[in-house]
Amino acid sequence: MYEVRPILKICLLAVLAFCGLLLGINLLGQKQPLHMKDGIRRCLKAFPYVTAVSVLGSVFCMAYLKGGEPYSEIFKMGYTYPQASKGLTPNGTTLDVREVLSDEVLEKVISEMNLENLSPDELRNTLSIHNVKQQSGVSVDNLYVSTEYNIFYNASDKTRSIDKDILIKSIADAYYDYFVDRYGRKTEILEDDLSEISDLDYLDMNSYLQRKADAIIEYMEMCRAENSTFVSEATQESFGSVRDKAKNFRDVSLDRNRSYILKYGISKDREQYISRLNYGNRLENVEYMKNLAAYRVRISAIERYDGDITRAVLVPTRDESGEFYQSRTKIGTDYFADEANRHLQYATNNQLTIETNNYYIESISASKAMTGQRKKADEMVESLKAELVEISRLATETVKDYDSSTSNGYISFSAQDERAFARSCLKKTALYTAALALAMFCVVFTDGRSQKGKKMRMGKV
Repeated sequence: MYEVRPILKICLLAVLAFCGLLLGINLLGQKQPLHMKDGIRRCLKAFPYVTAVSVLGSVFCMAYLKGGEPYSEIFKMGYTYPQASKGLTPNGTTLDVREVLSDEVLEKVISEMNLENLSPDELRNTLSIHNVKQQSGVSVDNLYVSTEYNIFYNASDKTRSIDKDILIKSIADAYYDYFVDRYGRKTEILEDDLSEISDLDYLDMNSYLQRKADAIIEYMEMCRAENSTFVSEATQESFGSVRDKAKNFRDVSLDRNRSYILKYGISKDREQYISRLNYGNRLENVEYMKNLAAYRVRISAIERYDGDITRAVLVPTRDESGEFYQSRTKIGTDYFADEANRHLQYATNNQLTIETNNYYIESISASKAMTGQRKKADEMVESLKAELVEISRLATETVKDYDSSTSNGYISFSAQDERAFARSCLKKTALYTAALALAMFCVVFTDGRSQKGKKMRMGKV
């Protein structure tokens, strides 16, 4: 049928073109004004023939349209998350609907369907995108961005053997995965089985777990700022409650574990760990000296300024009404002061790290850990891991439940209804039939040759 359809299309258009040609010839060949009564009489006489040809044309038109059903399709794609109406993706970047036909999406479709003989460009040429008109009266004050699009598929020679339904589903799945992976909320930072920490020393394990807890707390704070009242039906938790669990884990459970490790000086390799802490202290001390020197240089620069200048600098300025007033502005000493404070804070942090490391060194050096204490430390670590994994699970499921309830799945896809396709075929067939009948009636109406021949015969008589 695929090979026959182009022939049918040419024939259907050729019939209309031929009628148009005859109509043009009739109009150009008119030497006398057309008589309405004569034209109507000719149309009534030709009515059965015109009807027969029109019915035949409608049959061929319907055959052409129905024959294309396996090779064409329309499916609707709609963005269901709130930011889409502003032309944005879920993460706030500009939405580009053309990405549904990007190389990355189409290459994934070709790979999953094993279409090695098809290139992304060849597949892209069978597809087109058009937005669905939804709202009128769009203006500067009433902006509206379409969130629904129709994607048209028309098979080519290379794709005619492919099941269109499978192909469309594959395109929808590939684009959905691409969209969510690229623009959806990332929860990987919350998902961790903590299996890699088993090779760390005990204090390093504690620090690693603290960083993970801090990441969860920060993530939940961000989500809570977005919606502070949401409670997940899946976990019965809010963003604030999960955050509080993570804070309790960090401030209570981890602190208790750290205290136990330092109390007994527990370490997997005491000498190696003390050596590493001493090396870290040397690096921190270098940074401390650099920051302290930078602080002193900026303080010295500030002291060189005249005291009256550093108090205030007034600049003549106009206000909104055009009146002059004296505006205080920043001078070099302000910037020096900010930089001095920043370097002093860095130096203080360096000093705090050194003191903390020295405390760890003293505790581990005076180690009195026995087999029982180390076994208990191992049990505490496993308990901490299980607790943090559970908090991570609650955080992840709460976020996913929130996203699913607010985004409605990000994107919806719906294929064209079969009844809609049938109605479309009937509508197009009716239009073609009407156009063909009208064209033939116009040809008959303007054909004055039969009337001219009749008048000539009457003249001879």
